[in-house]
This record gives sequence, C-alpha cells and structure tokens, in this order.
Amino acid sequence: MLALSLRRAAPLLAFCTLAFAQTEDDPVVVTASRTEQRIRDAIPHTTVLTRQDIRDSLAIDLPTLLRREAGIEISQSGGLGGNASLFTRGGRSAQTLVLIDGVRVEDAGFGTTAIQHLMLDDIDRIEIARGNVSSLYGSGAIGGVVQVFTRRGSGAPAPYGEAMAGSRDTTKLLAGYGGELGSTRFNVSALRLDTRGFSAIDPRLAPLANPDDDGYRNESVSASLAQRLGAGHEIGVRVLRTRAKIDYDDSFTGPTSVQTADQDLGMAQLYWDAQLLERWKSRITAAEGTDYRTDFLDGGFAFRSNTRSRQLTWNNDVSLARAHGVSLSLERLEQEMDNSTFGSKKRDANSVRLGYLGRLGAHSFQANVRNDKYSDFGNADTYFLGYGFDLTDAWRLTASTSTAFRAPTFQDLFGFGGNPELRPERARTDELGVQWASGANRVRAVAFHTDYQDAITFDNVSFTAQNVRKAKVTGVETSYSGRVAGIDLRAALTLQDSVEQEPDDIERAAIRRAKAFGSIAAFRNFGRWRLGGELLASGPRPDVDIATFERVELASYTVVNLLARFEYNKHLYVAARLENAFDEEYQVVHGFNTAPRGFFLSVGWQP
Repeated sequence: MLALSLRRAAPLLAFCTLAFAQTEDDPVVVTASRTEQRIRDAIPHTTVLTRQDIRDSLAIDLPTLLRREAGIEISQSGGLGGNASLFTRGGRSAQTLVLIDGVRVEDAGFGTTAIQHLMLDDIDRIEIARGNVSSLYGSGAIGGVVQVFTRRGSGAPAPYGEAMAGSRDTTKLLAGYGGELGSTRFNVSALRLDTRGFSAIDPRLAPLANPDDDGYRNESVSASLAQRLGAGHEIGVRVLRTRAKIDYDDSFTGPTSVQTADQDLGMAQLYWDAQLLERWKSRITAAEGTDYRTDFLDGGFAFRSNTRSRQLTWNNDVSLARAHGVSLSLERLEQEMDNSTFGSKKRDANSVRLGYLGRLGAHSFQANVRNDKYSDFGNADTYFLGYGFDLTDAWRLTASTSTAFRAPTFQDLFGFGGNPELRPERARTDELGVQWASGANRVRAVAFHTDYQDAITFDNVSFTAQNVRKAKVTGVETSYSGRVAGIDLRAALTLQDSVEQEPDDIERAAIRRAKAFGSIAAFRNFGRWRLGGELLASGPRPDVDIATFERVELASYTVVNLLARFEYNKHLYVAARLENAFDEEYQVVHGFNTAPRGFFLSVGWQP
C-alpha cells in the first residue's frame, strides 16, 4: 500500500526537482521565532499562504485550504461545519496550536480550535511553523503552530464584497470596507454562509443514523482599527466573531433523531506597539478568546461546553548588534470552562520566554527557552536549538533539536474516563533540512523524528485516560512554492510513520494518519483569465469502526478541484470552482461521508 502511495506521489517529487525561474519575493514571517525575519532564514519549516493563495483556491473555509499543506492532514465528520481535526506531523489534533492574530481560541475541554468555522473571507494571511515550538508558544505546540492573521485595511478606503451560489443550495454573501486615512488603518466585514449540505453519516454503515441532509449556517463579523501615534508607536484593536449553527448525525440515537449545535467563536485584542529605544521594540497585548457550544437532541438541551481564555503578553525585541538580537516575553493565561458534564473548572499559567536570533557570516542560530508554571500541575520547561548554514546564496542546510509539552485538558482530567493524576505529555524532536530558495521559488525538505513521553491516551479496558510510556513519529516532508514556465505552483509531499503505544503496551499505527500524502496546485494567467487546479492525494489510513469500535482501514484517494477566475475589470470579477471534479467517493473518518462533486460560482467586487 505504501509503495502504491509513493508511485502516486512521484509527480510531486518531480515538481520539487525542477530548475525554477527566478523572481523577487521573500516575505517576512513572525511565527517561526516570534521575531520578524525573512522566510528563507527561518530554521523551523515555515510556509506562508498569502491573500493571493487564498483567492486562487476559491476555498470557503480554513480546513479546505490547509489540507494541501506539507505535514498537515485534516479529518472532518461530514461537510461544511462538521467537526474538523488537524493533524500535523502525525501528531494528535490537540498537539497543534492554532492562533488567531496571536490569540488562543480553543476548547479547553479538548485542547482544539474549531477551525471548521473559520471562513477564509476574514483571513488575510496564514503562517505555518512545523515542529516543536512550545519554547515559543507553550502548551500544545508539539506538531507545530498555524497562525491566522485577519484582514486589516490598506490603501485608499474602498468597499469589497462577494456573492456566491452553488451545489447543495450553498450561498454566501460578504460585504466589507477598509483602508487607510492618514495615520489610521481600519477594516470591517460581515459574512453569511448557508448550505443544505448532505447526510454526514453513511446510513449503509450506521443504520441508526438519520439519513437526512445536515445543513450549516455561519455568520461572521471581523473588524480592526489601528492608530499610529508617531514614529514607532501604534495602538490597535482587532475583533472576530463567528456564530455557527450545525446539523450533524450520530450512529446511536436512531434514524429519526435530530442533532444540532450552536457554536460561537470570539477573539478580541487590544495592543500597543512601541519603539521604546532605537534598539528596543516592545508590544503589549491584552486579549480574550472564547468558544461557546451548546448541543441539542430533538430540540432539547443535550450538552454545553463554554471556554474563555484571557491572555496578557508583553513581548520585547532588543537588537544587540547587526544580525544579532534577543527577545524576552512575559505571559499570563487564564482559562475558565463551564461544562455540563463535569461543571466549572479554572486554571492559569504564568510564562517567561527568552530567545536569541543571530548570524555570523554563513552561519545562523536560533535559541529559545521557556518556563510555564501551571496552577494545577506545576512547571514545564522547554527549549529550541536551531542552526542554519548557507552553502551558497540559494542552498541552505538546517538542523534543530527541541522539546515541547501539552497540558492535560479538562476533558482528560475530569470528563468521561478522566484521570486527575495525569501528567503533561512531553515530546522531543530532532530534524535535519535542506532548502533551495531563489526569488519567489522555495523548496524545502525536512527529515524529522519525534519521541513522546507520558503520551495521553484512552484505555478501552479500564475506560480511563492514562499516560503511556511512549509514542513516536518519523517522517520527511517537502514543500515547494514558485513559478515554472509562467505557471504558479505549490506542491507538498509527506512520508511519515506515526506510531502510538496503547495502554496494553502494543504499538499501533496512529488512526486517521496516512504514511504518504501530498498535493499539487497550479495556476496560470491567460489575459484576464486565471485558470488552475488542485490535486490532493492520500494513502490508506487506519481508523476505528463507528459501530463496532474495531480497527478498519480507510482506502487511499485522489481528489481534483478545477478553478477559474475572470477579471472583468480592475474591480469586478467572476470565479468558479468545480470541487471533486471526478466525483471521488472516499472517507477521511470511517462512516462519515465527504462532499461529492459540486459547482460554485462567485461574483465579487474588490478595491
């Protein structure tokens, strides 16, 4: 099976070994070190999805966009709005940290972010830093960090909007206005999405599931305001609010039962950027992230889980000399959760982080150390040590070793089968990488190995959460972005072996994680037309049968999306997306359907 997956992935490797044309493009990123640096200088494997990448994809939500990235797998229970899990480098969903403008917006019960409700119209840019970066961000950043940056104003103030309609009675309306007025930047937008959807669970595999369509509604508002106070000083506020209503299925309550959920995600922050001295930049942020969810069964209350995370951060960057700098941050996190299963719970954490970025000729260095002190289990110390060596102006070698941790969630501690004696998960990652970068073209291949200690898993015999001695992931991931013969390309390939130890000491392949998966996206301009396509492929993955709880294998799949955009003039455009063009039948979660072929047409106005 793995050999078959590798043969299917061969075209991806071919793309990554072409002689690429050269253009000038080297974006600045912050996620890899929490300090501004060129992406080619980042030692952790980092990629950027720009507004152009988002526009090209014509995707609606964040999971659809992320599933084509190196090292990232997405499993989703049904269609739009269905629960989505993000696996990075073979880790569990709670081992990847998702930030919105630097703010945690997560369910403290499960340690995950409801990325299925984040619509791409509200997003300006995404940065992905892979590997252990707990020494930068604390708990959960074992597989890596996905940081979403919301839209903010630029240029002359102008309106924008879009109307979309398509298969399964899907409609979307977006309206926004933003820009700059003197020393003020602002943006505000509102969105509504509705879809009839399809039945989340395949009734052939779960006869007790309701076979009706499972619809979804999303209403989002986003706003930002920034005011420059003088040279090097700016204050600002950013707000994102998403309200979702989801229909979903389960395999137990009967074919006429109706399950729905209301979920609200919120992010609000106030910040001050200050150039206190010529060599000293400081940023103070006060923020709050919320995730409120209530489930209903046949119209009656069934479950409630509400999380509020308050964060206060003071980050400082000091330039010691040219090409040498240190950073120091102090952080406070307070989490509150109200859960109908185990009641109200609270925890807080105080953190201090010290970092260094430096370069000596062809040698570059990154070092980070961090201490997190939690009110419920005590201290966690983490580090990152990275080294880069420039063989030539284009070729670069990287190496790093790092540690990370994940605090037990409230569900691990107090939910069904919870164990208050759980210890934090800990991990260590070693990796070696090679990079070729010339202009806008970047290829990066990284080999990594992660060992877990005290991994948290659920014992199906004792029905309790337990720490097990170990788990491990070994793999190679490759990413490319650039241009070949006038074609804009993105390609990714990941080969991995993710193994988890169960409480019975038997090592098994991690569920819903493939040994091989990858993607290609290609776009080209033809006058006012921009045409393109995406190919997403994955090898077989183990899973658990939703009815018998026995292990099963999900088949490999290949999905093709076709995309087109026509610029009528500099403001008005029309775009079309043919999703799953060959109507591939596949599953990413056993028993749950995925979207069949669908066609979506958009008309929009841009500044």
